[in-house]
Amino acid sequence: MFKGFKSQVVLPVVGIAMLLISAGAAGFSYWAIRHEEGIVQQQLDDKVASLEAICLTTTQLMEDRSRASMALLIDQINSRGGAERGQMVTIGSATANDIVIGGRGQAGNFEIVDYVTKQNGGTATLFTKDGARFVRIATNVKKSDGSRAIATELDNKNKAYAAVTRGEAYYGVVDILGTAYFTGYEPLYGRSGEVIGLTYVGYKVALPVLGSALDKARLLDSGFVVIADNKAVRYKPSWITAELAEQHITNADGSWVVNRVPLPEWGLSIVSAYPQAELQSLSRKIGYGVALAGLVIGLAISVALYMLLDRKVLNLLGGEPRVAASYMKRIADGDLAVEIGIAGDNPGSLMASLKVMQLKLKNLVSAVRGGAAEVSDQAKKFELAAGVFQHARDDSSAQELLRQTKAVGGTLAILEKSIGRFKI
Repeated sequence: MFKGFKSQVVLPVVGIAMLLISAGAAGFSYWAIRHEEGIVQQQLDDKVASLEAICLTTTQLMEDRSRASMALLIDQINSRGGAERGQMVTIGSATANDIVIGGRGQAGNFEIVDYVTKQNGGTATLFTKDGARFVRIATNVKKSDGSRAIATELDNKNKAYAAVTRGEAYYGVVDILGTAYFTGYEPLYGRSGEVIGLTYVGYKVALPVLGSALDKARLLDSGFVVIADNKAVRYKPSWITAELAEQHITNADGSWVVNRVPLPEWGLSIVSAYPQAELQSLSRKIGYGVALAGLVIGLAISVALYMLLDRKVLNLLGGEPRVAASYMKRIADGDLAVEIGIAGDNPGSLMASLKVMQLKLKNLVSAVRGGAAEVSDQAKKFELAAGVFQHARDDSSAQELLRQTKAVGGTLAILEKSIGRFKI
């Protein structure tokens, strides 16, 4: 069983201090992990918000531009006398009604649409209405092979189709032959007031500022932000392939954190993705670093506390408390011969003071014993002188009795002085 001051007092205090510091370090480590995850999420939110702002601003600017081009296209139609339904014509591989403007059929006639794009850029198209279909008869929208997309139809699944079939104009981002365009669609009315087709203007979505923003929107080491529809990635950072980005945002194995923020104006979504393992690794690194720092600090404090208690307390005591208690008990029991050992060189320590007290007690006992023997001897001489005086009653015996009385008084005074050095 350990009985030393270090094991009974110092080590438990140090142990409690180390435990509390370690618990604090663990708590702070957990907070640091959650804090780092919060920082990553905040960075993600900021980047997505920045991309949303870019897309919204671009949409507003391109809508204004599309409306200006649409106004020019309609003005060109009206300045030529308006539009009317023409005869059935063959356009490429399709057959549909022609549209006549200023007496000229527009099937295969690109004068108006090319004039609009020459003035304002972008693309322009005249559609003819054929039942539920809208067929391009004059356009400068290009197919993938570079040829004009005449005889192609307006996709009946895009948002523009739903609007124009209700007789409403539509302005927004749509997919045209696999490419996103900022577009404007308006019904084209004949002289009789019926809808005979559509007018279209649009600008291909090519945004250097968006590409730059996506390049900068990197998350951790491998995370990224893209703009995608429900089928494919449309806009991506330059440092990742569309195939790899699509593989990660599909997240088949659940190892990536994927978030989608809709872009209603574009019919697309901002998709962010980053690997869970990277965030966990970063969080663990920070958490372990904080915990290790806490443990090192705790160890340093514990060692300092150990040394402080060990040196300061034991220096004041001059030895182990239990040893001091043992010495004091033996002295209290009358054992003044015990050998008191003193640790350290502090003359004011408890053990040093105890040794001084022991020495004084020894001196006192010695003085009392010597005084008691002398008093006993003087008492015998006094009794003898008193007996002689009672029988003789002369001057000589009286002088001897007086001398013995003074001798006893002197001895008692010396004894009283010796005892008087101790305060009671």
